[in-house]
Amino acid sequence: MGKKGAGGGGVCVLMGGNVWQCVCEMLLYFLMNAITGFFSSSWMLAALTGCVLMVGCQPKEEAPPAPPPPAVIVGKVTKETVPIYVENVGQTQSAETVEIRARVTGFITEAPFKEGSLVKKGDLLFQIDKRAYEAAVDQAKANVAKAEASVERARADMVRLAPLVASSAISKQESDNAATTAKLADADLLAAKAALATAELSLSYATMVAPFDGMIGARNVDVGNFVGSSADTMLLATISTTDPMRVVFNVAEQNYLRFQRRFMGDDAARDEHSAKMEFELILSDGSVYDRKGQFEFADRALDPRTGTLKIEVSFPNDEHLLRPGQFARVRAKPEEKPDALLVPQRAVTETQSLQSVLVVGEGNKVEQRTVKTDGRFNDQFIVTSGVKEGERVIIEGVQKARPGMVVNPQEEGAEPAAAAPEKKVPEAGTQTK
Repeated sequence: MGKKGAGGGGVCVLMGGNVWQCVCEMLLYFLMNAITGFFSSSWMLAALTGCVLMVGCQPKEEAPPAPPPPAVIVGKVTKETVPIYVENVGQTQSAETVEIRARVTGFITEAPFKEGSLVKKGDLLFQIDKRAYEAAVDQAKANVAKAEASVERARADMVRLAPLVASSAISKQESDNAATTAKLADADLLAAKAALATAELSLSYATMVAPFDGMIGARNVDVGNFVGSSADTMLLATISTTDPMRVVFNVAEQNYLRFQRRFMGDDAARDEHSAKMEFELILSDGSVYDRKGQFEFADRALDPRTGTLKIEVSFPNDEHLLRPGQFARVRAKPEEKPDALLVPQRAVTETQSLQSVLVVGEGNKVEQRTVKTDGRFNDQFIVTSGVKEGERVIIEGVQKARPGMVVNPQEEGAEPAAAAPEKKVPEAGTQTK
């Protein structure tokens, strides 16, 4: 009993080392001592049984829990009657625009208007030196008076010669000459009157006034310049109306056909609908013009180069905010679509011209579906196929979801559900109850 067996330090390893290492060391220890006869076979059997029991008491390591389903934000597919809006880029244009041109020659003596200001119908715009034209009128009047005197004398001669012709006191030749002289006098009078009208017209051209209420542009020729002698000096200024202001835009042929087919064979209904249709004008700064526009007319033919039809609408412009040449977007509501399916725009993804959504179905399982859209309404797409009313589509977290996987759907604006506490894995060397 006083003899120490070989490998006795292996028992110390069992107290703090790896279990399998301890078992191996103990087996080696007993095997060596069995060889040397230190332990009896019964003692050795008991030791091995204890080792097996110790190995059996070693706790099993648990597998880590599966990660929770990813949280996504969903929205519902809704159904409602929505207005169909159409937007087109347009440009403002005056209903009437007139170029003020010099129709007679002469020096500009007056141009009293302020450039870029509003003028009234009949206001003086330009005055050409009219003295020469006034003299021409006076001369024409004198020629008319002279012609009238000639007519009176010729007619008096006819009256005086009439008895002589009857008594054959004068020849037939003299009577015919008198009649011819009277007719020539009448013709000269007509020519003189025509010359007077021409002179008066030229005199009126020397004074240029506003043809209507509107806005006058820049002055192309200043006072003191000679105008009317060439094309460069004929255009003096341009005036245009400002109220109402027209907006010209082009619509695609497809939109024209869809609108026209709705009223096929019923021109009265089409004209009534066009008259009641209201147009909105979105200015370049994004603001919406506070007055509604009315339909004016559609052009007689489509532009073969672009396949579009020109439309003109008019907007009240009593505050003169609109000026010719502005670019803006014209928005109209030509029709309403009943029972339209609406899907949030954020839910729709487009890949190679195919649009699709991720639908959360039974058991919160994700399903990918291809959809077809037909325009927009606010921040939603109008969908014609692929989804049904009430179905849930993912609008946030699309990158985390895949078809066939289970997700944790949450309504937009709702507080996220509390996550389940994680189960701790027991450390090696401890027992679970």
